[in-house]
Amino acid sequence: MANYYGKCRTNYFAVTDAEKFADIMKHLSGESEVAFYEHDTDKGKYMFYCECNLTGYIANPDDDYSCDEAMDKMTNELQKILPDGEAIILTEAGSEKMRYILCTSTIITNSEIKHINLANIALATAQEMLKNPNYTTEMDY
Repeated sequence: MANYYGKCRTNYFAVTDAEKFADIMKHLSGESEVAFYEHDTDKGKYMFYCECNLTGYIANPDDDYSCDEAMDKMTNELQKILPDGEAIILTEAGSEKMRYILCTSTIITNSEIKHINLANIALATAQEMLKNPNYTTEMDY
């Protein structure tokens, strides 16, 4: 069985509470360390990344969340500290050998959270270009 290897990072974004943001970062979990930085020249703007997949927000070691629950908790915690007019765009890219290649983004604002998947966008674009809404294809395995 092959292993999934992914990486993720965000854009630079502002927060309403830098201390709360640092606390959230302490509780993020991934298959490798989650690191965060303040922008060198644009102080007050932050980004974070993980060299492998991000698994979400774990408040304490005894928490037994599923990965989906932990990711939802992470996005909800981040959403609380975003000012109006700001967005966090978390992008993950990875693969499991050549069985599949994943590229997704989660966009977080203080009022909304959306998930997008490049494969879904590509398929919808192909359907539009072919003028065939029923067009389908296999892109995994």
